[in-house]
Amino acid sequence: MNHAQFEERLALVRSTLEKHGLEATNITPLEYDENCPFPYNNFIYKVELAAAASPASFSRANQACTSPPPVAGVSTLIFRLSNPSAEGLNQATRVQNEVAALHLARDGRASSVIPAVYDWHPRVGTEMGWILMEFKPGVGLDQHFENLSEEQKEAVIGQIADVFATVQGAALPKTATAYGGLTIDEDGTIVSGEMTTLEGGPWQTFAGFLKARLASKLNDADKSPALRGWKDNGVRERVDAFLDSGLDTALQESGVDEGQRVLVHGDLTTNNILFDPATAKVTGLVDFDFSYVGHPFQEFLSSFGDVAGVSWDNALTARGIFRPDAMPGAGTLKLLGRLEELLSPFRLVHPVFLGQQTAERIAERRAEAEKDLLACLDELGA
Repeated sequence: MNHAQFEERLALVRSTLEKHGLEATNITPLEYDENCPFPYNNFIYKVELAAAASPASFSRANQACTSPPPVAGVSTLIFRLSNPSAEGLNQATRVQNEVAALHLARDGRASSVIPAVYDWHPRVGTEMGWILMEFKPGVGLDQHFENLSEEQKEAVIGQIADVFATVQGAALPKTATAYGGLTIDEDGTIVSGEMTTLEGGPWQTFAGFLKARLASKLNDADKSPALRGWKDNGVRERVDAFLDSGLDTALQESGVDEGQRVLVHGDLTTNNILFDPATAKVTGLVDFDFSYVGHPFQEFLSSFGDVAGVSWDNALTARGIFRPDAMPGAGTLKLLGRLEELLSPFRLVHPVFLGQQTAERIAERRAEAEKDLLACLDELGA
């Protein structure tokens, strides 16, 4: 699956480097297993150069939201190719969305843990979109975090909180006024756009954004032979009624600030945090593919699951970052995130996992999922 067109992808990497007057001595696929049963979201290559790339190497690129490499040059780059066969991802402006998010999070800081983008190309027709970017040293924090001492963990959690503060504190341009994704217009301006993980949009209201997210999960449930769109036992009627009017009421009555908008990484886990084991320092935050503009609470629904706890709460408090449970309407927002998961349980939607289960086990899982879904609707007053 993933190994198809392997040589063609390498040829694209080499030809792109040649256009910048660069030559690779080594091109290494990262996080790559040709036998992986699922299509990768991206194909990522570490590129080692015969001669350092300097600002002059990219002087003709003329792409918005890019930064030149240091004057001394860089000998290693990352070439990131968006896989058009990635499952469930909106390909419309994937590259632009990630480039814009990286640019906003980096905010011109040369020493940022956010990688600089040197050049990029959107997907055009059958051409794959790509990003040529700064190489950040280090390994995935997930490989080492559990083996750190408690003192080291606390220090690293503090660094993660600093990185999070950088992302959530990114200044959104006045031209990006909506919820959803980001893109870059013909003038090089960052504007609101489509998300990578959700088709449609952008959305002018938070309620509209949430309705689209929930409707997308319902659409997945419609396609599942196990869930059948939740049309049994009157469940679908309750869900539809909640989307029609109950959601707006729930947001208003809970006191959620529907005007808050921040940059959300969307997958801020230890797998996407680079770490130097020798110094116990965080060296990079990567993979902004799922980034979007949303409510501050939403980052906590998809990120931090592997660092949550007292130390994490203390680190947020020390940096003046609202803990999720202290945000207005936190209980309702948590329930809405739970509802999103329950409408489309992965093991009852994905054909690979469905094919690995007996009919009896699928029926058991569906009954459990329906029970949990109804309980969530009850809590939301639906």
